Amino acid sequence: MKKLLSLILAAAMALSLAACGKTDAPSGSQSGAVSGGKTLSMGTASLGGNFFTMGAAAASVIMDGTDLAVTAQATGGSVYNVGAVNDGELDLAMSQASAVASGYHGTDSYEGAPTENIRTLYNFNATPIHILVKKSLGASNITDLVGAKFECLTPGDGVELATMKLLPLLGLPLDKVTLEHSGSRVQASSRMKTGQVNAILDATGCGAAWIADIYGDGSEWTLLSLTEDQIKTIVGAASKYSQMTIPANTYSGQTEDVVTVGLWTTVYCNASMDNDTAYGIVKSVMESEDALVKAHSFYADLAPENAVDACIAPLHPGAEKYYKEIGVL
Repeated sequence: MKKLLSLILAAAMALSLAACGKTDAPSGSQSGAVSGGKTLSMGTASLGGNFFTMGAAAASVIMDGTDLAVTAQATGGSVYNVGAVNDGELDLAMSQASAVASGYHGTDSYEGAPTENIRTLYNFNATPIHILVKKSLGASNITDLVGAKFECLTPGDGVELATMKLLPLLGLPLDKVTLEHSGSRVQASSRMKTGQVNAILDATGCGAAWIADIYGDGSEWTLLSLTEDQIKTIVGAASKYSQMTIPANTYSGQTEDVVTVGLWTTVYCNASMDNDTAYGIVKSVMESEDALVKAHSFYADLAPENAVDACIAPLHPGAEKYYKEIGVL
């Protein structure tokens, strides 16, 4: 009976994965059954989440462009994936940059056990740090924000953690500001609009609706850029961050580019992957942007240039070959 139940559950999971592929991915199966070549597993996160949808889409276009069979697998998410790829349990996977940095450098969850076998294939889904401040503060540099009230949402939230880490690195001691905890983005938006809070550091996608709502027409709020030295300091102290730009006109009234730092979603593989396979994966993905964007909007910023000076784990030689071939490296 137990054996029968296990078989039923396994079949149900396979059907679930196939169904998700038909709904969320571009044309093509993610089951791996259509190829006579190698079969690769791609780690994502839980079923139904953004990572699984994006992984299913990537699996589909890779199979369309190569003789590889790629299976998008539901997993425990970013931190789990790093270790699984390093240990050869998954062939490739996607993770948030913070997890890749923790693994490759042997910190946080991987303290003392670095995942040195992972290699970068490509980056996408930028989440730049938006340094949004009230214009009435008269700040042109983040060091001008002495006395500002920084929104941190809730204790332990990523916004709070980033604020507490980055402000001192940028030359603004925490004892010179006030950290406010409004509880949620809805409450924070209200308090920011009414002037109870006048600054926030938020890592989010360009054009984020809640930032746009607060920013309005740009008459009362502005986005601060970081200096070259500030960016070098942050990247040197926290390798999960890379230099990023919030392009001009991302928000109403924003007439200039905003230079900042941020986090990527990184797709990586084990160092043992052969060069031709890695090359084929990257080439297939980079030449399928339209199909990927249709599957998930987070692919909107997919571009070869995202691999330049923004790799936490080293580039796989096969990926490097593709980027050199098209002239971005």
